[in-house]
Amino acid sequence: MKADGAMLDGLTLFGIGASWGGYESLVLPFDCTPYRTATKPGFKGPTIRLHIGLEDLEDLKEDLDAGFARLKAARRWIKTLCRGAA
Repeated sequence: MKADGAMLDGLTLFGIGASWGGYESLVLPFDCTPYRTATKPGFKGPTIRLHIGLEDLEDLKEDLDAGFARLKAARRWIKTLCRGAA
């Protein structure tokens, strides 16, 4: 299981997809490194783009906080597995 999937799959207020100007909140995972031609990004790993809709801001923040907590837990779990396999 990929750590970014743990974050995204549990979001309840964000759909997954690109925004076409609608009112709903969406998240879009992508890798921007092939598209950066002038400079290299100063980070490694997945990138997500957020489209914020008309839902309550505090509810959206809580949903994202829970998602980032799942991401952090999944990364710790993956590290533990990798250490055990070595």
